[in-house]
Amino acid sequence: MSEVRSETKLIKSKDDKSIFCKHWFSDEKPRALIFLCHGLGEHCLWYDDIAEALVKTGFYVFAHDHVGHGQSEGTHNHVDDFSEYTSVIYQHCNEVKDKHQGLHLFIFGHSMGGAITLLTATGQPDFFDGVITSAPAIHATPGPLVSIKIFVGKILARFFPLLKISGIASWMISRDKEQVKRYEEDPMVHPYVRVKWGSAWIECVKKIEERMESIEFPFLALHGDADAICDVQGSQMLYDKAKSEDKEIKIYKGFYHSLLLEPNEDRQRVQDDILNWLKKRI
Repeated sequence: MSEVRSETKLIKSKDDKSIFCKHWFSDEKPRALIFLCHGLGEHCLWYDDIAEALVKTGFYVFAHDHVGHGQSEGTHNHVDDFSEYTSVIYQHCNEVKDKHQGLHLFIFGHSMGGAITLLTATGQPDFFDGVITSAPAIHATPGPLVSIKIFVGKILARFFPLLKISGIASWMISRDKEQVKRYEEDPMVHPYVRVKWGSAWIECVKKIEERMESIEFPFLALHGDADAICDVQGSQMLYDKAKSEDKEIKIYKGFYHSLLLEPNEDRQRVQDDILNWLKKRI
């Protein structure tokens, strides 16, 4: 296997925002493409490890920082509508597909990125050849996301759209203390929820719930049963309602929210499950 290399670049969204992108690849011809969709308050550089493993499996891997995240333009953790996320994903994916024609395209999404992934995939059901979700934010639990439903209303979102109403406690991310420390010390991580974003997220979840029973694309749903941020019932509901013939769910006992940041052996188990699922479909 040749060396894994990467490059970064900026693309312009349709509303003229600069979007930071990262691509991972090798000199060997890729067998398939995969887009990595990060979660709320984080950024795509957190996915270097899984990206390199995917390249070694034969993938051309690409990602970007969502608007208002990482090195992309926009107010931190704020959109009026989740279409501001999905439109850039379609744009970025189409650019990569044009350069690598004839290859299957997959998408992986974590947390908020899992919700964005499902919104994107259900918006154009034939766009992706397979979908992987990791702890998708499609069902609130008592904790950081449930406060959205309590405090967010149309009036509040209209007059105080940037008001911060909730934070994500770093200990909820992982059982690996080194990863928690890394998360806390990353200046590009902004672990909080704003009012208008919360309103937009609720509308996103409603759309996903409305579309669930029509889902036919292949998917793998991953979730830890000790996730205190995104309820595992969201993944279970996705699995139960979707009519896909090719669907699989893996629930990891005792795992926290960020499955790919869990302690080494557990992290490797999740990564292996992802790679094995993809290998069977390319």
